[in-house]
Amino acid sequence: MANHACATIAGCRRIVGYLWKKRGLVSGLGGHSDVFANLVVSREADWEAGLRLAMPSAVLVGVDVLRRGGWTTQIPFLPSVAFNNAEATYQVDQFHVVPRPPGWFKLLAPGTQRPDPRGLAALSPSWALAEMIRSEGWGACGLAPDDIYWDQVTDQDRIEWEAACDQLGLGDLAMNPDEEADCGRCR
Repeated sequence: MANHACATIAGCRRIVGYLWKKRGLVSGLGGHSDVFANLVVSREADWEAGLRLAMPSAVLVGVDVLRRGGWTTQIPFLPSVAFNNAEATYQVDQFHVVPRPPGWFKLLAPGTQRPDPRGLAALSPSWALAEMIRSEGWGACGLAPDDIYWDQVTDQDRIEWEAACDQLGLGDLAMNPDEEADCGRCR
């Protein structure tokens, strides 16, 4: 007779998964996502691909987008990811998960890109900055204007900034408030 704990396929999977996790062979994304990284194959898990499996609507936002774009060296404790709060969500250890309504994704769609086909979608740096300032403001978003390497901002980034400001209702907000104060110019 079969082991009572393994009376079903699902029961066997749970026991095997538990044993593998206990031995350090796999690591879970978190919550009840049923997404695990095989640590035997690679000790460095691709958590972005895992999060994309668990929460397909996830979009990388915040300071980490600017760091990846070369605009800042600030490193957040956890990368921030927006997810559609109308879909299933999981508490994960590898990301700061921020719920957003479905309309947020439509509003920010023009600034969303997927730099890596396997990875998460992400806002462009200009759109991420505009969204952070709109949501939290300078300082509260984890950055101050002097944290940005403004010489890394291209003309295309400034065009995207203007589009983001229009889309998000920020008007003619200066991308670099220090630039406006220093020389009276507003871009």
